[in-house]
Amino acid sequence: MKKADQWSALFLVFLSAFICWGSSLLPYGNIHDPGPGFLPVWLGIILGAMSLGLILKTTMEKGSRPLKNLLEEEVRWGRVLLVLIALFLFAYLLDIAGFVITTFILLASLLRFVYPQPWKTVIGWALAGSGVSYFIFEVWMKLRLPKGFLGI
Repeated sequence: MKKADQWSALFLVFLSAFICWGSSLLPYGNIHDPGPGFLPVWLGIILGAMSLGLILKTTMEKGSRPLKNLLEEEVRWGRVLLVLIALFLFAYLLDIAGFVITTFILLASLLRFVYPQPWKTVIGWALAGSGVSYFIFEVWMKLRLPKGFLGI
């Protein structure tokens, strides 16, 4: 596993260098008036630093977990499939039902069927999650979210 981490980290170092180079072609701006190149430059720098940290960590550590043992672990493909279906349905229903209702349905289905929770917990967290996300995006950030057929 050590070699795989080192190779993937090396790839990410090159990717971060490419991101920094590409975003250097865009106007950078400044901290008070950032241009289109501001965020990509810093994301590339952060990605590069984290990748170098991973290379350093994997090079310095003594023992590592064999890749064979990692691949033999049991993957719960049913749960993975349920999450993917829920996310595709979320994207499909977002314009039809609106953000609040679709987010509530997504959170409720994930909490009830992927990792089963009692209905009180499901309803409470789904209401809280959809309400807080609505407040953050619609009220605080003033983004227009899809309203759906009910206008919610």
